[in-house]
Amino acid sequence: MFALGNFFTAIGTVLRISINFIELTIIISVVMSFLFPVYNKFKSIVDSISEFFLRPIRRYLPVNIGMFDFSPFIAILILIFTDRFLVQTLIDFGNRLG
Repeated sequence: MFALGNFFTAIGTVLRISINFIELTIIISVVMSFLFPVYNKFKSIVDSISEFFLRPIRRYLPVNIGMFDFSPFIAILILIFTDRFLVQTLIDFGNRLG
């Protein structure tokens, strides 16, 4: 049974690392949009990664108030909820099995 527990713990850990990477990418994208309003190669790479997650939120929840876009805030809240609830549940379940 410990192998299955290790499997769930590993899946949870990989998901947690992925969620942290996506959160960091979204934060870097927001900061760079204020610092570098013109084209920048690094900014375009970061934007393409973050837009993959922000586009569905912008499509279903148009949360622009004036010139401020709150979709990164909503995306980070969704990612935090996913990390604290689903990923932590996977890790705890794996620890109980192992």
